[in-house]
Amino acid sequence: MLESSVATCQVMRAPIADCRSVLMVGTDLDGKGGVRAVVRGYCDGGLFERYHCVYVASHRAGSTWVKITTAVKAWVRVAVLLRRLETPLVHVQAASRGSFWRKFVVCWLARSAGRPYIFHLHGGGFSDFYKESGWLARRLIRSTLQHASLVIALSEQWRERLLQICPLARVEVLHNAVAVPDIQELGCLDGRDSTLLFLGHVLREKGVYDLVRAFAKVAPKFPQAKLVLGGIGDLESVQQLAAQLGIAERLSCPGWLEPDRKSAALASSLIFVLPSYAEGMPMALLEAMSWGLPVIATPVGGIPQVVDPEVNGLLVGAGDTDGLAAQIERLLADPALRERLGASARARIETDFSLRDALERLTAIYKRFGLEPRA
Repeated sequence: MLESSVATCQVMRAPIADCRSVLMVGTDLDGKGGVRAVVRGYCDGGLFERYHCVYVASHRAGSTWVKITTAVKAWVRVAVLLRRLETPLVHVQAASRGSFWRKFVVCWLARSAGRPYIFHLHGGGFSDFYKESGWLARRLIRSTLQHASLVIALSEQWRERLLQICPLARVEVLHNAVAVPDIQELGCLDGRDSTLLFLGHVLREKGVYDLVRAFAKVAPKFPQAKLVLGGIGDLESVQQLAAQLGIAERLSCPGWLEPDRKSAALASSLIFVLPSYAEGMPMALLEAMSWGLPVIATPVGGIPQVVDPEVNGLLVGAGDTDGLAAQIERLLADPALRERLGASARARIETDFSLRDALERLTAIYKRFGLEPRA
């Protein structure tokens, strides 16, 4: 309790800086993943038009050499821009492990130049990353958080976890958000195929293997149902598992879905499932809810702040394959429940997780640093 109170005071006493521009550092905007989706949303929402904002990509998918050269080039460019831009505020979009260490250098450069930085944390693995680190790495992690003018967490749970790591950090919550599609694009759930949709990296920690096993349990009862895994990762292993379980012909792995294909998948699917073991505030879940899909997820990270069980979605414990199968069967068998949960899910996003509201909140944060939107 004392640590939380101290942190709250630190937020209230956050320094006011005279900034005239934004230097944002994150992943390649032509790449894949949740961080890219968040920043893309800011771009599409007009953030870079409101402010004098320069974006630097410190990570790009590819070989180890590509990743190293991208990071080094980004550090050099940041060092130059810290001198050339008019009193910049540095806004880093960070996650765990390699992402953190790339942003650690950026934060160090900002501190060396006497510029304030915002540390915007994404992903659900930061606590494990901190626990697995050695004493020196932990010290550097705490120092990066403590010296940030502001640390942005995606949920109240993550705010508490970050304060446990560094009680003196100034931590505030800014939820991820999505643009809400026009209601005319949604269509009716009753007219859709019995498709279960997953979006994200196809990895064990995302609960994908649990999802395949759960689907195999209910598949005989619903011969028209199929499972679509939209993403990249362990595709061959997942397909082998599906073959062993006798559902290979009912599993589709179309790869990573770019915006148009993703919208088409959301518009044609019946249920969205995200059985992750760890999350921050998953963009895929928010997008599915904005499309009026009933969702099944796990109570990890910021998900319980979005999904209210039996009101706008269903929750099941991570790794509980039988429970996941039961919830899938329940939704496939009950059209009225699907419609009720889907409508409430969309309303939840419209009320609390719309991109418009998130941009207003970020604008208010920038204003505390002296930044004013362009006319």
